[in-house]
Amino acid sequence: MIEPNTIYLINKDNFANQVSVLVKICMTLKYAKKEPINQDVFIEYVTIALSTGKCIVLVTFDKDNKLNCCIVLFIKDNPVKGRILWIEWAWANTKSKALSKKVFDKIEEVARKANANKIAGAMTHGFNAVFKLYGLKEEYRVMAKDVKKEVKNVKDV
Repeated sequence: MIEPNTIYLINKDNFANQVSVLVKICMTLKYAKKEPINQDVFIEYVTIALSTGKCIVLVTFDKDNKLNCCIVLFIKDNPVKGRILWIEWAWANTKSKALSKKVFDKIEEVARKANANKIAGAMTHGFNAVFKLYGLKEEYRVMAKDVKKEVKNVKDV
């Protein structure tokens, strides 16, 4: 039985038994309106990363057994900064500050167990709220540029 607002951890050791949870995460992705995600690419990406032991997924469910929070974490070894627990992707359908605090405390616990020196991540939405709430400091600036795809002529293929 799944307990509401309990943080469940999916990792290399148990991900094969958590296929139904990974499918539930993918079904929930359609609600990520600000940054739509291709469900097939996401499940392949996360499954491969879980199997290598470099990924950890944290999930919580509400009282109706619906996913209300999912955090995808990667363990990255940076030659300059050392080991970093990177928040690759996060989705939450909750306004509960208590649950949010509980989830971030769990992220810190995972970081300690992984011998990470830092917790880092990039975000496009909610930066100020997360920044203040968890006492984060700016350390990186992320820059990006879209790559224009070449339009191939049928004759070029």
